[in-house]
Amino acid sequence: MSGTGPTAPNRNTLWARALADRLARLGVTHVCVGSGSRSAPLVEAFAADRRFVVHPHVDERCAAFFALGIGAESGRPATVVTTSGTAAANLYPAVVEASQSEIPLLALTADRPASLRGTDANQTIDQVDLYGRYPRVSIDVALPEASEAGLARLGAAVEEAWRAATGAPVGPAHLNLQFAKPLEPTRAPGDVPPGLEARLPDPEAPPGEPGPPVPDAGAELAALLRAARRPLLVCGPNHRPEIGVAALALAARTGAPLVADPLSGARFGAGARHWTMGSADLCLGDAEIAAALRPDLVVRIGRAPTSASVCRYLERHGDAPQVVLDAAHRWRDHLATSSRPLTGDPAATLAGATSSGAGEAERGWTDRWREIDAAAWTAVAPALADGWFEGAIAAAVAEALPEGTPWFIGNSMPIRDVDAFARPTDRPLRALGFRGASGIDGNVSGALGAAAASGRPAVALVGDLTLLHDAGALLARRPDGARLHIVVIQNRGGGIFHMLPIREHDPPFTPFVVMPQPVDLGAVAAAAGIPHRPVASVAELREALGAHRGQPAGTGSGAPGLRLTEARVDRHDNWERRSAVIERAREAARAAL
Repeated sequence: MSGTGPTAPNRNTLWARALADRLARLGVTHVCVGSGSRSAPLVEAFAADRRFVVHPHVDERCAAFFALGIGAESGRPATVVTTSGTAAANLYPAVVEASQSEIPLLALTADRPASLRGTDANQTIDQVDLYGRYPRVSIDVALPEASEAGLARLGAAVEEAWRAATGAPVGPAHLNLQFAKPLEPTRAPGDVPPGLEARLPDPEAPPGEPGPPVPDAGAELAALLRAARRPLLVCGPNHRPEIGVAALALAARTGAPLVADPLSGARFGAGARHWTMGSADLCLGDAEIAAALRPDLVVRIGRAPTSASVCRYLERHGDAPQVVLDAAHRWRDHLATSSRPLTGDPAATLAGATSSGAGEAERGWTDRWREIDAAAWTAVAPALADGWFEGAIAAAVAEALPEGTPWFIGNSMPIRDVDAFARPTDRPLRALGFRGASGIDGNVSGALGAAAASGRPAVALVGDLTLLHDAGALLARRPDGARLHIVVIQNRGGGIFHMLPIREHDPPFTPFVVMPQPVDLGAVAAAAGIPHRPVASVAELREALGAHRGQPAGTGSGAPGLRLTEARVDRHDNWERRSAVIERAREAARAAL
């Protein structure tokens, strides 16, 4: 919209175009839309505005997770638009994940007039505060008003939602927008005063800024590190690459060992091979090893680690000072081991501590971690190079990806196998995932969104149930130019449940917990027009990953930009091999003490 064109044909069109214009000036570029009629004014406005890339989706749940993938990759909120009724309810899982993972997201739900709520009006539900306490803000926007004051109120609501989604802590924001007929851009005489549209704000104005900056607590953190002799940095999942870079720089400055989650930004990047203790998940679950590595200060950044072994280690040393660094003043400590929170922007605080003279760790402390780490990796290397189990698959994918590759790691076992078996590398990778609520829903859609936002060939590593749970994402029209290689671990069910005591009780374990599915993934791929390849060795997997890098980007459904590699493993054999490799790592680590 130019801001100087003719008056809109009706107030709904005016309202929607003004909203779209404000979002564009704030910096929103991606819009995911579901099918429907009540949202027609919004869809028309976004589709007619060349500043947006509009992604159509049949399934609103897929649309929302696709938008979440865009937000995770880009750091900027994507917008998802739905019609009224249960269409709006289908955004709920993604809104929850956006809140828990701290990914920016703007949910725009079209609604019927408030006067119809509580009646028998078709497709009318109560959409006010539909997502409970998960959005950072939820605003019920009244029916469009064709006046300068009305447009100003709309602009204020959009601005509030955007600031809430992008301020600390980032997350979802919800605008519920009421519309009465006519919903299409037909002229309604007298509905909009002449020239009103020309008085909209200047579309050339610079993008808005997010909420107020978070303080830098670098000097305070530096003082804590100077007083410590055996400091440990633990960097958990987050979606800001600069946090991982800053954590690695602080580790290099102080000599403090760094335990980095795969989604921390510090597992795959410059300096990670030297400073990140990648065998933490393999080793720290052992009581003898954990006892020998007693810190006198733990600095925790981001969410709690994925690794249960690392979490047990933190609990074991709960009497040591543990500081949790967070951008908002929250007590993020479900382990109940933190002695205090430290409020500050994580990246700025870590960088500030690095430049403020954070002291140095005892050389013996750092050397002990490195010796244990080296021994563990030496012990598991043969099994990862020549074996065929899920850990070897995770390691092979990590080793094969070129620098800068967006890598979406699915929940359940894939993220845990990457944590345990993917050795840190100095080659930067953009590891992404949904570890907020940690569900398997929407993982394929999220990976597609990340691929679309990055513009680079992307890879996803997911399990078979995760793929089937989000199979609708494969059938939707893919964005032009997006390239995603999905590596699915086919173990016929939920392999993660072998970690739990319920595995000893069968039935109900196999049919109702593992839930093996007889679906032919080759047939699923064929139905979606996707190239499919089964592999059964590390060598075949590496070849398949290399072949995808040479494929051109495609256009639309059935394009070569999307492909599926099926890594077939036996669930029971995998569990035996995995357990044996972990024990081998721990034996070697204990010998290095």
